[in-house]
Amino acid sequence: MTRVATLVKALRTLARHPQSLARVIDLEAEMMHRVASVHGLERGLQTIDLLDLFPDLDETVEPYSYLEGTSLPTDLALLKGLARRYPRCQYLEIGTWRGESVANVASVAEHCFSVSLSAAEMRKLGLSESFVANHRAFSRALKNVTYIEHDSHTYDFSSLQGKFDLVFIDGDHSYQGVKTDTATAFGLLRDPTSAIVWHDYGMGPETVRWTVLAGILDGCPAERRAHLYHVSNTQCAVYLPGTFRTTMTEFPQLPNKSFAVRLSATPW
Repeated sequence: MTRVATLVKALRTLARHPQSLARVIDLEAEMMHRVASVHGLERGLQTIDLLDLFPDLDETVEPYSYLEGTSLPTDLALLKGLARRYPRCQYLEIGTWRGESVANVASVAEHCFSVSLSAAEMRKLGLSESFVANHRAFSRALKNVTYIEHDSHTYDFSSLQGKFDLVFIDGDHSYQGVKTDTATAFGLLRDPTSAIVWHDYGMGPETVRWTVLAGILDGCPAERRAHLYHVSNTQCAVYLPGTFRTTMTEFPQLPNKSFAVRLSATPW
């Protein structure tokens, strides 16, 4: 299930059963306790500064909709920057909404795969035709993107094992959903330099979403957890082999960089 589908389902549940909000809050508290007690990360992951990853950051994020459910521009810049690291990059994402992330990466990668719900699966969840039509809007015409229209939790990934340089997880954001997709992703990596990015590790760039972090940690092989980080100024966590200077993000964070944003738009 994409994160937007998950959000729509959650909002409908809250509208019908306002007491569900208390359960959501309780679940976040429970997962925060789990992360602290089981993994010793009571403040979340250590943070790599975005400019340590990309000292000469100068990225164009295109397409970008500025609509609900869209990643931050810095999230997409992170994906593009990581994809550029791999010659003839092979990219896979789990959970595609309007196709902005895969379209951005497709501009620098050799080939991209997208695993996301089929129209029939979305309709079965009770999602509107407008919601279904939004899927892959920005990427459906791209020649270097292969779509696998299937729930990632039931799809057989055996034909894709060991294929990808970069995997982006942005599907079902429940604890079990993240845990399952995380375990799957590690089997898809091509070699020891390959990377994984998770969206919505944070509620924002400075705050942890504990349900997602718990799923990441419990789905990640124990020997790989030392290479899990948050990336500053994004809502993303990464699995990135290597040695990096890190800090702990605190809220509120004193800015240590300034971004220049240029906006232009064309009818589409």
